[in-house]
Amino acid sequence: MKIVFLSVDDEYAGEMQRPLFERHPELIVGSIISSCRIYKKTNAQAAFFLLSHSGWSYVLGMIWTKIGSKVFSRSHTPTPLELANKFGVPVFFSSNINEEASRQCLAGWNPDLVISTNFNHFVGGQARKIARIGTWNLHKSYLPHYRGMAPGFYALLNGEKWSGATLHVMDAGFDTGDLIKQVKVPVRDGDTVFDLNTRIAREGGEMLADSLDRLDPINLVPVNQPQGNWPTHSYPSRKDVRDFKRQGLKFDRLIGRRKSIE
Repeated sequence: MKIVFLSVDDEYAGEMQRPLFERHPELIVGSIISSCRIYKKTNAQAAFFLLSHSGWSYVLGMIWTKIGSKVFSRSHTPTPLELANKFGVPVFFSSNINEEASRQCLAGWNPDLVISTNFNHFVGGQARKIARIGTWNLHKSYLPHYRGMAPGFYALLNGEKWSGATLHVMDAGFDTGDLIKQVKVPVRDGDTVFDLNTRIAREGGEMLADSLDRLDPINLVPVNQPQGNWPTHSYPSRKDVRDFKRQGLKFDRLIGRRKSIE
C-alpha cells in the first residue's frame, strides 16, 4: 500500500497525519503541501479577501492561534513538513493540485491512496483519479454537518453539543462524498476554536490510522451521506465573527489550553 498525503502545513493536519506516520511510516510515499493560504490566491490576495470578508477580529484571532500554538504550548505538535522530514518522505509544494506539475508529481509516486488532511485546494477529477484505490478526505466535522470551511468555528457559534471527524471519499462536491468512517467529538464548556479543532484533528487522525489497520480499502463499500439541504460554509462573515465574540467565544487562549484539550 502506497499513500500520499495532501495538506496545509499546520498543526491540525499534523495531528491528522501523525498516528499513521508513527504506526506505518513505510506506507507513506509522498506529501503534497499547499503553498498558498487560500486556493488560487496569492498571500496578498488572501489577506485582502479575509480582511474584507471576515474582518480584523477574525484575522487577528487566527494569527494569535498560530502564534500561541507554537510559542506557548506545553507540547509540540509536528506539522506535515516536520513529519515528512522526520520520516524521510519526499515533499512537493503546490499552489494548485490540478496543475500538470502537481499531477505529474502525484502520479510519479504511484499511490494506491491519496488522503487529504486539512487541505485547502479543490481536487479536480484528473487529480482524484490518479490513486489506484481512490482519493479520500479527512474532514473536521461529523458530515453532512458543517461541510466546507471553518467547521469548528461554526460549531461553537451555533452552540453545538458535539462535532466530529469524517473520513470520506472525495467527489466533485465540497465534502459531499460517500462516508467511510466517522467519530463524534463532544464540545466542552469553554472550548476555543483551537481546543475543538485540535481534539477533532487528534481523534480524526487516530480514526484514520485505525481504519487503515482494520479495513480493506480495496473491498470497502462506503455509504451515501444522508439526504437533505445541508449547507456548505465559507469563511466566516463579519457578522458571524461579531456574533461569535458577543457570545464570549474565543479563537484561543494561552493559560490552561492543554488542560482543556486533553
